[in-house]
Amino acid sequence: MRFPGVYAATTTPFRPDGEIDLDAFSAHCRWLVESGVAGVVPNGSLGEYETMSEAERAAVVKAAVEGIGDPARVVPGVSGKSGVEARRWAEHAAESGLRAVMCLPPTSHAPTDDEVVAHFAEVAKAGLPIIAYNNPYSTRVDLTPQLLGRIADAVPEVVAVKEFSQDVRRVALLAENAPRLEIMCGCDDVFVESMVMGASGWIAGFVNAFPAESVRLYELCAEGDWVKAVQLYRRMLPLLRYDALPTFVQAVKLAQDEVGRYGGPLRLPRLPLPESVADDVRRVARAFMEA
Repeated sequence: MRFPGVYAATTTPFRPDGEIDLDAFSAHCRWLVESGVAGVVPNGSLGEYETMSEAERAAVVKAAVEGIGDPARVVPGVSGKSGVEARRWAEHAAESGLRAVMCLPPTSHAPTDDEVVAHFAEVAKAGLPIIAYNNPYSTRVDLTPQLLGRIADAVPEVVAVKEFSQDVRRVALLAENAPRLEIMCGCDDVFVESMVMGASGWIAGFVNAFPAESVRLYELCAEGDWVKAVQLYRRMLPLLRYDALPTFVQAVKLAQDEVGRYGGPLRLPRLPLPESVADDVRRVARAFMEA
């Protein structure tokens, strides 16, 4: 396995003036790894990469590497509107000494299956292993198990999939249709179910607030201690369910703030949660801490 363990889909700490606090981001990545996380995935959906300039995206990758001190543990998102744009970010990752990247299908339009395969083939020209990221809610493109089977056959550099369809049945179907690919759970509240069915890793969201607990949950599943895993999972689920909502970025950042780790503001088009919803997130985060 290339990606066993818990990888943190990192949030990006924006200061009140809207600029990225790169020092805080470096420190956050370092804290995650010191807490047992296997690696970090900056510039993904949770990191609000769509709102960043090219200079900011590059600076975030550099800050992650500097914070951890090990480029092999940084797997950046390289998604873009076109294959050429995504390939350029994959080339930037290679030049930065990184060992793998994560990539959505093209975000510019609803592509055909042939265009999706061609997209990943273009990104593969950078020469790095690729985690294909299936997030049909953000992209309106579903990397079905059948399509991922085609991609796996055509593009050897695609070695894993971050599965965020929220359909746990996909894990078994992926194992049947694309047996070469490692399956990484991409949605927090189907994690244990995914591990039961054969997932090998977790690209997690609320790990940004609860890294040690997330790593412990993974370890229990990997060891096959399902009784203890389910006990911990049930305690976490009221919080993890927010990861499946369109407002997941707001919820994760609020949870960080609640546990004393800076989450900070958002960038447009995202807005703060209504106060009643924000209070619910804070209450659930406190309840888990106190349980």
